[in-house]
Amino acid sequence: MARLIPKINPDEIENSGERMLAKSLISQLGAEVEVYHSFRWLAENERGTLDEGECDFVILDPANGMLFIEVKGGTLRYNKGQDSWERILSDGRIRKLSKSPFDQCSRNMFKLLDRIEKERPFIGRGKLPFTFGYAVAFPHSRYEGTLPMGTHRDLVLDDSKCEDLKRSIQAVYDRWRKFPHPPMGTPEMDGVRTALFPKFGILPVLWRQVEDQEERLRRLTDMQRQLLDFMARRKLAAICGVAGSGKTILAMAKAQELARSGMRTLFLCFNKPLKDWIKKVMQEDADDNLVVNNYHGLALLLCKKAQVEFWNDEEGETPASFWEEDVPDRMMNALGVLGDEDKFDAIIVDEGQDFRELWWTSMDSLFRDPENKGCYFVFYDPKQNVFATSASLPSELGEPFDLPVNCRNTVKIAEHCAGLIGIESSVRDGAPAGDSPEILKSADFKEAFRLAAKKVNEWCQAGKGGLKSSQVAVLAPSSQKDDCPEKFGSVPMTTKFDEWRKDEGVLLSSAKRFKGLEADAVVILCAPPEEDDELMEQYVARSRAKHVLVVIEVENAGD
Repeated sequence: MARLIPKINPDEIENSGERMLAKSLISQLGAEVEVYHSFRWLAENERGTLDEGECDFVILDPANGMLFIEVKGGTLRYNKGQDSWERILSDGRIRKLSKSPFDQCSRNMFKLLDRIEKERPFIGRGKLPFTFGYAVAFPHSRYEGTLPMGTHRDLVLDDSKCEDLKRSIQAVYDRWRKFPHPPMGTPEMDGVRTALFPKFGILPVLWRQVEDQEERLRRLTDMQRQLLDFMARRKLAAICGVAGSGKTILAMAKAQELARSGMRTLFLCFNKPLKDWIKKVMQEDADDNLVVNNYHGLALLLCKKAQVEFWNDEEGETPASFWEEDVPDRMMNALGVLGDEDKFDAIIVDEGQDFRELWWTSMDSLFRDPENKGCYFVFYDPKQNVFATSASLPSELGEPFDLPVNCRNTVKIAEHCAGLIGIESSVRDGAPAGDSPEILKSADFKEAFRLAAKKVNEWCQAGKGGLKSSQVAVLAPSSQKDDCPEKFGSVPMTTKFDEWRKDEGVLLSSAKRFKGLEADAVVILCAPPEEDDELMEQYVARSRAKHVLVVIEVENAGD
């Protein structure tokens, strides 16, 4: 079975013709084949402006090469007298198409192939080392009569050919094959992917390593598309987004882009587990131009390198004022000693709502040229300010760009989270409705953990839900660890993020430590939220669940 990218249920594809073809492609082609649906891109034309392009399907087959398919549903016909294509509407009216579907697919194909030839050095041999071509699919129709000049019957995939699509696709490849060539190896396959995605998608590293986020990475909302254009035209900006709007993913994409362009780039966040995850995901880009850290981790690293004292163990326990006031001062002292090789051209900040006033002041010292910053972008959500900070963002960033659409959660989870703090829920078009969050009651935390174990077993046992441990998280106050079992029934449990990501156990964490991360299924143990700050914390915690959410409210949480 071929791999459909993005990883979605083909039944969710709205266009019936594309839905039919997607099902046939993934069921009939081999597991080594990658099928990209609704592949969109921007390309610069000869005037220097941008043209938007889209191909319904791009097939990447290591045994053959690349195939581009345009899908036309309904009833179409070729008008020989006018050399044009027409669509026959359900009421009998005729609508002339603006261009031939074959010409449309051909132009799109050559735009993408031109990009591959320019971007990939392994293709500098005068010709692409694999077969490429295009076809047009008419899954609702059957071909009759004479085809127009410039096409061939093998390039027409009508309903009869879709019945044996594997054979039909091979015939298209054979028709376009200009020379014999060996199968594409891993370097060639990776080369094509790397050429395409940095220009036409976001974070190829992410969708290859984190399968459950493919759809969100590959299907951008209109707002996200506007933001990418906005960031391409700006050097300084603040981006305000609701929980689940894709802030972290877009911040990572921008950081990768800047680092690959040759700028020494810093990706900075607040939460250490979030930093660890981002660093792991972007490890291929973190060797030279990209540094990933959280604020205090970076300050400690710089102080050690500059031999500036960070903290004296003899001083006893560190007060909160040390982390808020002393650390930025010590980091600036360290940067005064260090040279430009330890500073940055561009800084991307995620979780900006958690940064304190003095931290922003210290950020100028991180730039190689504070008066002429290469790039400075801050992503934040004031409603996720669970640490009750009140610092404003640097004024030089200007008015923020808003990302109001939730792309992470199902519709019902998004509505539930928004309702907690009295804001309107906004999700992307086509988002799955999902199941309503389940709210359970328990007398105390011991009972709550027993209920959580029951849910985890339902989700993770092979004969039941079949979820992996790495897809499930249980969030509970850190003060209640004594009531937590060593295992959730027969399912292992871990408090270590690395073990969780390796599928060695369901994660047990506090909501604050899990901030910025997400899981397919989440159980939350908490007191019934009443005060505004409690509702805010629960808004953040519950929005971590992408598909399944269970909240166990503990009546006697203080006992």
